[in-house]
Amino acid sequence: TRVARSGTGIIYAKQMEDGSWAVGLFNLGEKARAVAVRWSDIGLSRPQAVRDLWRQKDLGTFDDHFETSVAPHGVVLIRVSAPSR
Repeated sequence: TRVARSGTGIIYAKQMEDGSWAVGLFNLGEKARAVAVRWSDIGLSRPQAVRDLWRQKDLGTFDDHFETSVAPHGVVLIRVSAPSR
């Protein structure tokens, strides 16, 4: 489901069975740009852990949003979940 759009940046998200979210940050533009997802866009409110699904790398815990540079006509796919304790 599309949850946000800002210019050439589009965010799609789907809740997974385990309660985490798969989030795609798309750049439809001709130049690399920063694309951000706010936790409020997907119904979350506290700090969340982010994992890059294609690189299989944990990116850290973020307070209220996650932002990354996305290549032209590219996508970054992340998993957003409650941080481990």
